[in-house]
Amino acid sequence: MTPARWAFVATLVLTLATLAFPLALFGSPPDLGSAPMAEGFKTPILALEFAEDVGGIAFLQGEAAAALRAWLVEVQFLDWFFPVAYAGMAATFFLGMALRGRFLAAVGVGLALATIPADWQENATINGILAEIENPLCSSDIEPADGRDDVVLRDCLPRGYFDRASPEVELVSYAFDSFLPVRIEMLRIDTWIKWGLIAAYAAWLAAMLWMDRRRILAIPAAVGALSIAATWISGSNGHVAELMGILLIPMMLTFPIAAVMYLRDKPAKTGTPQGEDAA
Repeated sequence: MTPARWAFVATLVLTLATLAFPLALFGSPPDLGSAPMAEGFKTPILALEFAEDVGGIAFLQGEAAAALRAWLVEVQFLDWFFPVAYAGMAATFFLGMALRGRFLAAVGVGLALATIPADWQENATINGILAEIENPLCSSDIEPADGRDDVVLRDCLPRGYFDRASPEVELVSYAFDSFLPVRIEMLRIDTWIKWGLIAAYAAWLAAMLWMDRRRILAIPAAVGALSIAATWISGSNGHVAELMGILLIPMMLTFPIAAVMYLRDKPAKTGTPQGEDAA
């Protein structure tokens, strides 16, 4: 087989892995703790990813949510591999198109591959949040220092902690009683870098398929990209984010469906050079 055909076959293989992970990642989470998720959210991992502040993760705090936190730790472990599957599926598909002469598809390869480290960074931040909830830096028996009325983060950390700390971290130590507010802000950035990249390669997929005059296939990809944009515009509204999660399923399934069509060597209907091996 040609390299392009091998790339499309790899897309199908990675599709199987992509479909297997959600069963493990989003199967049946334990019951919520005493606090509900933010309005509109039904999926714990989405509620966590799109939390706007510490109040947005109240459903993870407390002894009643211990089982849910343990479940999320397992989900996070599996999620180190999930980006390789779903982003790899997209990258190999774009690679197949590029090897067939659609050189603009190489942009899609780059966008898809960039999603992998972006997702890993988001996972690292989430792991930090879960770890701090499970093992709070400040316990109830800590006394505020220097005659202050309230305990701050600086009171809870061991001596010497700030010997090599940056000025920003030292400032935070006086402003908060934990790193959670800072971690949530970091998570917002990490989350939107990841989802922004997914939206970008979904939109690029729609554009490439549209140029190849496979316009029905372009629709799910365009809708997926627009749903991510709508979630951003809505301010991470729970109802919109949950709808986005549903609309991304047909977008992801576009990759294997299109790969099969290209493997069947259907003639391309774009303005590609004459004599090109088109799918």
